[in-house]
Amino acid sequence: MRDGRQLGAFLTARRKVTPREQAGLPTGGRRKASGLSREEIAHLAGISHDYYVRIEQGRAPHPSYRVLDALAQVLQLDPEATRYLHRLANPCTGEPPAADPPEARAARVVQKLHWPAIALNRRLDVLARNHLATLLHGGLQYGDNLMRMLFLNPVAHEGILEWDQEAALHVAHLRAATGVAGHSFAAELVEELSSESRRFHELWTRYDVGLLKPSPLRLRYRGLGDLTLERETLLVADADMFVFTLEPEIGTPSERALSLMASGWI
Repeated sequence: MRDGRQLGAFLTARRKVTPREQAGLPTGGRRKASGLSREEIAHLAGISHDYYVRIEQGRAPHPSYRVLDALAQVLQLDPEATRYLHRLANPCTGEPPAADPPEARAARVVQKLHWPAIALNRRLDVLARNHLATLLHGGLQYGDNLMRMLFLNPVAHEGILEWDQEAALHVAHLRAATGVAGHSFAAELVEELSSESRRFHELWTRYDVGLLKPSPLRLRYRGLGDLTLERETLLVADADMFVFTLEPEIGTPSERALSLMASGWI
């Protein structure tokens, strides 16, 4: 097998033998297969179902390192199996590049946190998610960048209560995080969002500036109802990286809901 067919065969095989409970999904019901479906693995990895299907079918033979690492996390691959996955996708290089330390460090940081946590760079590209954040936010189209997910994914409008307020806060954060000298870093993203989202263009041209501060975030999650989570923004100064954490108040329905999600009951 050549090109992406070996990669597709590997992912197909590992997907079919990955227990649903190991991936944090409920078991039982009408579904008889013990492994993960294509839709489920795409959802958990934060990529579109169509894109994952193309990877398995060998029509997208060279996924990014970020996508490969997300798939490895969902499939619970150990370090050697993860290296093998990267070699299948990039046979010439064999290993993830050493010049890609932010993602590796981001993964180490967020995996240490109990509640949902996402690591991002200044452009709000998602560098890593921990398991609960993957369950909470995974599967949304444009999940590779928080701004694209917020403005270009219709599901975000339904799942984020007080969406317009959140949109304004994130645009102001993006402008503050990139800064005047760093505007070129986000220029392509800003151009894309301005052309595809009228609301983003309106907010961006207001020139609001302000980093996200600790504040409640209200979400509506299927099967869980409304969640109220306290958002904290942590700056990893020597890594040019932000970490967003979402923590419920102890003893609230939101805490119980997230605990059930973490245990695989929901």
